[in-house]
Amino acid sequence: MIGWAHLAGIAAFGLAACRPATQDPPVDNSSENRVLPRPTLPVVDPPMDREALLLAVARAASSAGLGLDDAAVQRKLDGRRFEVRLRFGCKPDGTAADADGRFTVRFDEKDRTLRLSASPDLGLDDVPVEALGKTAEGASDEANVIEAAEGFWLRRPWLLADGCPPTSPPDQAAMEMRVDASEPGQSQPATAPGGTSADSESPSKEANERVGLAEFYTSTDSRTGRRDERAYEVTKVLGEGEQPSTQGYNLVLSGRLRAKPLGRVISCSIAAPGEPPQCIVSAQLDTVLIERPDSKQVLAKWGS
Repeated sequence: MIGWAHLAGIAAFGLAACRPATQDPPVDNSSENRVLPRPTLPVVDPPMDREALLLAVARAASSAGLGLDDAAVQRKLDGRRFEVRLRFGCKPDGTAADADGRFTVRFDEKDRTLRLSASPDLGLDDVPVEALGKTAEGASDEANVIEAAEGFWLRRPWLLADGCPPTSPPDQAAMEMRVDASEPGQSQPATAPGGTSADSESPSKEANERVGLAEFYTSTDSRTGRRDERAYEVTKVLGEGEQPSTQGYNLVLSGRLRAKPLGRVISCSIAAPGEPPQCIVSAQLDTVLIERPDSKQVLAKWGS
């Protein structure tokens, strides 16, 4: 006779067999096809070139001329990288010397030796630098007194790109004779913009010395790396058939704009009401090099 316990076991087994098999939870494979967002990389501004720097100077000069405060704009310039080219030696025969002798190009055909020299032409004793004051804004001790300044005027600051002006004769209108009102009947050749003769290679000193870029040193700054007016010079022997550049050479200045110690990056001074300002850009020079503009060949390099 089958006992009640045995029947209960058979019934339990039957119920278990009738139940649906337990299924594993569905696998979500969507994560394998999900596109994860890429990490956002910081945007690095390219170095300010000659055009960008001169446009920033033009804005600062406009603010100075109108008596406006451009402190907010100046703060954005602090720390910006720059790479500015200054063209010199603009003569077709490949040899040239500026009137002040600061930039020279010499080529000796006999020994094929090319000699280039570029000397800093902006210093602490220049009038626009003196007008800025020799003490940093807000300074309260002698440690912030500016004891040296060294840099370059940006030759032909009305040119947004580096290059040599055309050497072809001016047009007929520029060659017309103008009559001097103080001397009736007398005439003289027309002059080019900037007050220079139309056949002159370099514009006047006043026209050139409108925008300068300089590094300022206080009494607490290291004297290591100062040029102390020493020229950047390079001597190179050219191979047979190789000629000096007929487009001049570039002095390339690169580094970062620095507000210290003048309190702002671009400081403009006005000698008299109605006259254009003279502006000085405060910078930290990291690298200086001389290159051929036609081939971008670096002939010499100083700094990092």
